[in-house]
Amino acid sequence: MLNNDDATITTPVDSSASYIRRLESLIDAVKQLNMTYDLDRLLATILDLATKNLNATRGTIYLLDEMRNQLWSKVLNGSDLIEIRLPLGIGIAGTVACTGEIVNLADARTDKRFYDGYDQTSGIPTSSMLCMPMRNRSGKIIGVFQIMNKKEGLFDQEDCLFLEALSDHATLAVENAHLYQDRVVNERINRELQIAGDMQQRLLPKQIPDIAGYHISALTQPCTSIGGDFYDVIPLLSHTADNRYAVVMADVAGKGIPAALLVSTLHACLHVYLQNPISLIDLAARLNELVYENSPDDKFITFFVMLLDATAHTLTYVNAGHNPPYVLRRQSKILEELPASGIPLGMMPHASYEIRTITLHPGDMVILYTDGIIESTDRTKKQFGEERFKMLVQDCVDQTAESTKEDILREVQTFIGKEPVADDISLCVLKRTL
Repeated sequence: MLNNDDATITTPVDSSASYIRRLESLIDAVKQLNMTYDLDRLLATILDLATKNLNATRGTIYLLDEMRNQLWSKVLNGSDLIEIRLPLGIGIAGTVACTGEIVNLADARTDKRFYDGYDQTSGIPTSSMLCMPMRNRSGKIIGVFQIMNKKEGLFDQEDCLFLEALSDHATLAVENAHLYQDRVVNERINRELQIAGDMQQRLLPKQIPDIAGYHISALTQPCTSIGGDFYDVIPLLSHTADNRYAVVMADVAGKGIPAALLVSTLHACLHVYLQNPISLIDLAARLNELVYENSPDDKFITFFVMLLDATAHTLTYVNAGHNPPYVLRRQSKILEELPASGIPLGMMPHASYEIRTITLHPGDMVILYTDGIIESTDRTKKQFGEERFKMLVQDCVDQTAESTKEDILREVQTFIGKEPVADDISLCVLKRTL
């Protein structure tokens, strides 16, 4: 809608020859707008087309930043392109962005809405001004044209019609540029996430050590490209003659890059600490302080570590708030829990942990897992559940570690069906074979 206040200038439309000339200019403009997806270059092209065809000395294209409730633009300051911002409702452009009205002024400086900040910066006084909203095809305002200082006469109705026609094509070009840039950014993020995911997979053991009298089978399935689960089997080099190994299962609260960084930190520190003799209680306490001091308040790690003495056939463990692993006894077929003996790592400083020891007999099996298994849901949002998991484990009493792992994963997948996996799934099965 054209603003018809006292300062508004309206003159008749020019001759048909002038109309044809403007139409040809518009067709040429559309061709130019389709030549680039670079937003800065595109805005410069649009502004150049607008000022030349309206025979104006300068202008600005403001785009709407809905998140900040502002208009923004980039303008030349000497040889530099700088960004300027204008709150909605401030200045003529800010007003047009709110009202959607077209404002055509013979002398903008006499209008109480006029903001003279640019005039003071540039040293170029504003006289006539044509200010018009830029609307997309759904009618939503995405920006504002502000064309100033017509060289001869004042902005007329033909100028308004041309700018409206140019605005339709310019708006489409701007939205296409945004979509293109979003796609480029998303592709870059996806590449970076893929690289991060690949690097995280390398933190997992390339090959689980061969342990005489034992077999271990394990895996992690992240629900996104980067997961927060982690497992490891680490030979204790300082105790090689004793035939001892640290077996670890951990689950970081949350997913994505923050979880991956915590997993990476945990992996590095764990391997450093285990290079020298250290009790599991001290190990858990040190890791707890490290995670607490180097992660946000909402990030913590449930952590289970057990020390397997493959000669004495004992398991010494600390459970820092992790899902209780199970020990399936071959002879009695009884399922024993290894409950938590302390809070998750990083939840609070100076946490204390308890250490416990059990003996493994031939055929006994230990199952470590993360909550992605028991919290998997079917199409009705029913969870797989701990009881179902325990019954499934007990049915595997005569199986190998590998077949037990595969059976559990298959049953969980059958239960989920085609539903998307909502959390990372990790599973480690250790069986004493002799």
